[in-house]
Amino acid sequence: MGISRELMKKLLHLLRPYMKNEMERSACLMRALGNDAPVLYRLVWDTPANVFIPNMVNELITFGEITPGEPALIALLKVIYEDVGEDVKASIDDLLEEIKLNLKKQSSIKADDFNKQKLSLVIYAPVHNLDIYILNLAVEAAKAVVRVGTSQATGTGFMIASDLLMTNNHIIKTQEEAKQSEYIFNYQLDINRQECSTHTAQGQPESVFHTNAELDYTVFCIKEVPDFYSPLKLKSKSINRNDHLAIIQHLGGSVKKISMQNTFVEYADDKVVQYTKTTLPGSAGSPVFDNEFKVIAIHHSGGNLLEPGTNKRYLRSQGTSAIALLNDLKNNAPEIYARLQR
Repeated sequence: MGISRELMKKLLHLLRPYMKNEMERSACLMRALGNDAPVLYRLVWDTPANVFIPNMVNELITFGEITPGEPALIALLKVIYEDVGEDVKASIDDLLEEIKLNLKKQSSIKADDFNKQKLSLVIYAPVHNLDIYILNLAVEAAKAVVRVGTSQATGTGFMIASDLLMTNNHIIKTQEEAKQSEYIFNYQLDINRQECSTHTAQGQPESVFHTNAELDYTVFCIKEVPDFYSPLKLKSKSINRNDHLAIIQHLGGSVKKISMQNTFVEYADDKVVQYTKTTLPGSAGSPVFDNEFKVIAIHHSGGNLLEPGTNKRYLRSQGTSAIALLNDLKNNAPEIYARLQR
């Protein structure tokens, strides 16, 4: 199932300028398909454009229609159409007709079929009835979650002390990157669905900086920090399969969002936590919470992941366990460990 090689070349030429990095890709696709289209979770976002685009096109074709009568691939091209000049619009018009003819020649998996396929890969436990105070805990925890903006991409970070931020190593690897990036607090919507006033802090890694590429996390000092209520607490206790989780994240670099429904532990040991909620670029570095809004992991990746100790792959997200984070800090950055709230 797919399209002709010649048509793929045309699409690659058209889409490459709009798909140079993860931020551009996620912004364009979410604009076309919405923030939570299941097909988004099938994509490997950090590959070169000449790899990402053909894979994306094939996934969109396989997915089928995003709404009745609107194939996902055509929805994407219509978004591109809005941003280009008249000469390119003429080329897109020709491509749209060619794609429509091509799609008629083959059967594609419809969106509801894809959802069934996705649900066969992961097990969703029933939604729990939670005490209302959990919402208060979520609101307070969200104040410590920060949008991280680097020269290459966006991500998420969170405060673990009054001036210490934790994010992924693959977002911030060096002191120079920490210094050149920005850290935006309160980038979210208010009860009227209007953007709140934000505050941008700056990195001060020369004061404190620790990173671990294997565990994919970095901790460093930031300055000009606003009042954000309270640092988040890392939980050193083990968690179990089917435990309910929540994730607060800047999905695709957008305003702060929370995932609480259908987010459950599928696998956990002292280093890795895998969970059912799928995530997108911008989610990296997000805190993964238990029901008491203690941090049990830092999110770093998602996709068709291998479960440790098995040869089986599942559509999941994954984070580094807080147990591993705390052990590393205790052994290799005791000055940071001593400042953590526990």
